[in-house]
Amino acid sequence: MMARLLVICDGPGGYTAAIRVAQLGCDTVLVEQGRVGGTCLNVGCIPSKALPHVAEVFEWAAEQARVSSFGCRLMPPRLGIARAVEWKDGIVARLNAGVATLLLENRVRIVHGRAVMPDGKTCRVQTDTGPQMIRAEHVLLATGSER
Repeated sequence: MMARLLVICDGPGGYTAAIRVAQLGCDTVLVEQGRVGGTCLNVGCIPSKALPHVAEVFEWAAEQARVSSFGCRLMPPRLGIARAVEWKDGIVARLNAGVATLLLENRVRIVHGRAVMPDGKTCRVQTDTGPQMIRAEHVLLATGSER
């Protein structure tokens, strides 16, 4: 496979760069080991803010059950942690789908797998179906702080 630009990893820096360069007419390939969106969207920033929001809502509901402000009697709330995790996973899935749609609409080709650069213009990606070689004129390493 050939590309003018190869982006390795696709957190917010990588996928926004890939989308913008593709919008400008550059043939772009993005390699991501996991789900599109990177660490922030999948396991970091987004999910780590969703569950504390559930805790805040639960705390508010518990307070309302204690306070009989308008003559209403409320039962103490019960937390369904499985449902809260399902809600959080739904948010992540919708955002993943949004990023994937943006990449698709802008004709960014996505290769899922682990990338290794044997030289400055060649990338070997270990995919589920075996190794795939990508040759690129330009390479953007957007691996974030973990890789």
